[in-house]
Amino acid sequence: MRVTVVVVHYRTREPLARLIASLRAARPEAVRELILVNNSGESLEDLAASTGLPTRVVTPGANVGYARGVNLGIRAATEEDVLVLNPDVQVEPGSVEALLRCAAERPLAGIIAPKLVHPDGTLQLSARRFYNGRTLLLRRLPLGPWAERSRTVRDHLMADWDHEDTRPVDWVLGAAFLVRREAMRDVGLMDERYFLYFEDVDWCQRMWRHGYEVVYCAESRMVHEHRRASARIEPRSWRAHIAGLLRFTEKWSAILYAMSQYRRRLLQAGTILGDALAVIAAFLAAYAARAAVDPWFEKPIFPLASYAGLLVFAVFMTMAALAWNGLYRRMEFTDGLDRAFQVGRAVVQGGLLVLAATFFFQMPRYSRFLVVLVGPLCFLAVLASRTMIERLARGARRHGFTFRRVLLLGSGDAASRARAALEGARGEGFEPVRAVLEGAEGETPEESASRLQALVQSERVQIVCLVPEEDELPRLLALGMALRESGAAIYWAGAAARLAPLGPESRVGPLDAVLLYAPTRGLGLRARKRMADLFLSLLVAPWRWNGLRAYLHAHEERLAPGAAWRLVWSGERSWIGRSRYEADRWAGVPTWARLALQSLRPGVVSPGAANGAQVDRAGRLESELAYLSRFSLAEDLRLFLRATRTAAGT
Repeated sequence: MRVTVVVVHYRTREPLARLIASLRAARPEAVRELILVNNSGESLEDLAASTGLPTRVVTPGANVGYARGVNLGIRAATEEDVLVLNPDVQVEPGSVEALLRCAAERPLAGIIAPKLVHPDGTLQLSARRFYNGRTLLLRRLPLGPWAERSRTVRDHLMADWDHEDTRPVDWVLGAAFLVRREAMRDVGLMDERYFLYFEDVDWCQRMWRHGYEVVYCAESRMVHEHRRASARIEPRSWRAHIAGLLRFTEKWSAILYAMSQYRRRLLQAGTILGDALAVIAAFLAAYAARAAVDPWFEKPIFPLASYAGLLVFAVFMTMAALAWNGLYRRMEFTDGLDRAFQVGRAVVQGGLLVLAATFFFQMPRYSRFLVVLVGPLCFLAVLASRTMIERLARGARRHGFTFRRVLLLGSGDAASRARAALEGARGEGFEPVRAVLEGAEGETPEESASRLQALVQSERVQIVCLVPEEDELPRLLALGMALRESGAAIYWAGAAARLAPLGPESRVGPLDAVLLYAPTRGLGLRARKRMADLFLSLLVAPWRWNGLRAYLHAHEERLAPGAAWRLVWSGERSWIGRSRYEADRWAGVPTWARLALQSLRPGVVSPGAANGAQVDRAGRLESELAYLSRFSLAEDLRLFLRATRTAAGT
């Protein structure tokens, strides 16, 4: 095996010099090049010249963070596998060779990490179990020695294990580990949303979810001059740690992932709540202002409780005006002036209605000064609330929160361009996920669909985007159909998609895309199809018995209506479904079409023959694929009524 060493440097010149010296002394034969990612920007040419290895310095031009720095080094590497080292690590003789032996013995290992020791030779607990809620609280709060002695933390650190044997572990510190190129191709590189901290936990989590192991290699030993900056009360370190923790929690928490599926609804709910609170605050401020100038008026102001009805009316009318102007569907604006104009127009409309109500309806003689003052205060409060919410949403997207993971399926140039476009749109909240379209040799289409569906669920993918070349179009569309039960939205992008009309939801970030399937927030396709069958069995089929008999006779089905009814009721067939291709072992049916159609049960009525006409095999296949894409209870009812009516000659 040949290895590239990648080191990310940021103000670590002295430790980096010691690392280079240890590499020269160890002389690992497998290491063929060294990549130094210089996040500091200072000159490293003198150190690069002293390595004794082919060395390249990659300078991003700014401190781009650890994860992105590692990825830059990996992309620049030319050898098969990559050894990632922190600058404060020192390589002992034989340690790299031990890692490579371990990798050769464990073909499923995606990451192999050495034993790390402190400079005084004591063990560093670098292999960990995954975090849970209690571990996070105890490890991240400044609880001192009490937290370190707790059983929860000791289990997390695997402190009761002597670390003298090689074994798979949940995750390892990112200070030193060997990564297989094959695993990086399947899993992807480090998640660049993490600036510092938790990127190693995340990568190990993804390795396990993709079927790779994370292995602790006790035979390999390296020295780590570990300084746990996060343990010291340093604002910058704490901010980076909290940001990494929040990103990790959002990404892998099942509850937060489920909530992220409804992020737009939650944002709308937050905006509605903010508007209501803003109107209430404006009303209370207007009342306080009127009370402050009460000596200047002839009539005293009423007690606050007597304004309760007017307050409720003002909240209702203002929010109704905002909704009427579409400001709960439109959550973002081109600039502050556009936002102020749109909000101002709605608030003026609501304020005029409130003011008119005090004149035309039998309401108490409220202070006109207060009623008029509510208008501008309400405008300022609602504008401030919406500005704050919009800035929070933009800031969350800019820092990698509220992200949407997009699985791109395609193997051509169009898919590569789409991936590059989504990489550039990370600030808008998009993160592309790579998948290997062609699986192992001999993998069937059904196995491909199952593998990709498992990837969608394990990687928390919200959007599947098909970007086919011309020869991939049938297969990818069939894969899209097969992934409808995954819970992700299915889009179709690329040159062919531009021929379809683009609707209001026809974008995935920077990509023009056609929405093929919106995820059902409830029952899946099979469950909805079963409900349609039961509905037709109980409420429709008994009243179409003669027409059903005529249809079955016309299409040479050796079934009586009663037998057909029993087959549907037992779940063996559907009233509307595909042809029984199993009878001839799916002969003549392309593999991609078989992949799509297998999700349907055989039907008593075929969509292609529902109008009573005889169709050839190709036409029947085409109609059944089209039916699969537009299934609904109404569609099943229409096809069933048409088939039984036409067959009966009515």
